[in-house]
Amino acid sequence: MTALDPVSLTQLNDALFDFRSVSPVQCLIGSGFGSLPQDHPILRLYGSSRCCSTARIAVVLHEKQIGYELYALQPSDSDAQPHIVCVFVDDGGIILHGCRNVCQYLATRYPNQGTRLIPDSNDTRSTELFGQAKFTESQSFEPLARNALYETLMKQQQGFVPTDAIGSSALQELSNLADGYEFILSRQKYLAGDDISLVDLYHLPYGEMLCSVEIDVLMTKSPNVSRWWADISSRPSWLAIRDGVPSKG
Repeated sequence: MTALDPVSLTQLNDALFDFRSVSPVQCLIGSGFGSLPQDHPILRLYGSSRCCSTARIAVVLHEKQIGYELYALQPSDSDAQPHIVCVFVDDGGIILHGCRNVCQYLATRYPNQGTRLIPDSNDTRSTELFGQAKFTESQSFEPLARNALYETLMKQQQGFVPTDAIGSSALQELSNLADGYEFILSRQKYLAGDDISLVDLYHLPYGEMLCSVEIDVLMTKSPNVSRWWADISSRPSWLAIRDGVPSKG
C-alpha cells in the first residue's frame, strides 16, 4: 500500500468521519420545496459532501432521478453530541432514520422512476436473494472495510499505533468475502441477481476508498468481482458524486 499525499489523506479522513467516535455526522433528508409535481420532487439532503452516508443516499437519488439540494454539514468534535450517524426523512409525516432505510424508502416510494433498485415484492426468490445480499453488505463488507481502513491508515494518520492483528484479520476476512462474492458473481451479474440493486450501490463509498489506498479486493483479485466492480463504479450516478456530493442534483 503506497502512502497518500496530504490532500488525499485529508479527503479520506473527511470521508470516514461518519464512523469515527469523535466526529459524528447528521445527514438529513427533508420534505420537498413548493408545489413541485409528486413524481419530480426536490429533496433536501443534509450532510458532509464526502460522508459515506451522504454519498450512499445521493447515488440512489441520482439513480432514481430525484432532484435534491445539499445542505452541507461539517463534522463536529463535540463529545456532547451523540456518536451516531443520523439520517432523517420526513415525507408527509412519515419519519425514517438510517441511510439504508432512506435508500430503501426512496426505492420503494418511486419504484418506476429511474432505475428499479429493489425486486418486486411478489417475486419471492428475488426478494430473498436481495435480503441475503443486504445482510452480507451491512454485517460483513462494511464493518470489515471500515476496520481495514481504520487500522491500516486512519490510526497512523491520527498519531495512534495501528493494531496489526486487527488490520491483518480484517484484510484477510475481506479477501475471504471477495472469494464468496466471486462465487455468487460467477452465476449472476449482480450480488442480488441479474439486475442492479441497492446492495451493489451500498458498496461504492467504502469500495472506492479501499481502491484508493490500494487494498485490492475488488479491482483485480477475481475476474467476476473485477467485472462487477468496474460496472458499478463506472455508473454515471457514482461518477457524479464520487469526488464529493454536489450542491444540487
